[in-house]
Amino acid sequence: MTITFLNFSKPLTMATLTKYSGSVNEKNLEELLDDIRDWNKRLQISSDELAFLAQFISADIFRQDIPNLFEKLFSYSNTLNALKSEKVDLHQSIRNHKVDLNGILECEDISCETFYYEQHEKLEDRLLKF
Repeated sequence: MTITFLNFSKPLTMATLTKYSGSVNEKNLEELLDDIRDWNKRLQISSDELAFLAQFISADIFRQDIPNLFEKLFSYSNTLNALKSEKVDLHQSIRNHKVDLNGILECEDISCETFYYEQHEKLEDRLLKF
């Protein structure tokens, strides 16, 4: 049995960030915030999927003669619990990142701006792996 979750690879790329030159302006910040809104929507959908799968696994609909049924269901349940924990951690990281992005407006040099873009990209990579 294979469990497939949302595919986060669709519009979550940093290509829009790498094509900018010059300093960051509010338009660029708005695009970063748009990414965050999209991430939050996707995490909400994954919450619904995880809840459905948890109910499905705990339902009494499986045939009892399946070899290692209990062990497999227990393993899937543990996987779902780990994913739920990771989702909560990602959600908190996104919230923190959104607040931190306000600091990009105070940047006076490229290295400061780069720091925020790198943090954004690292968070995006975590979402893609999730």
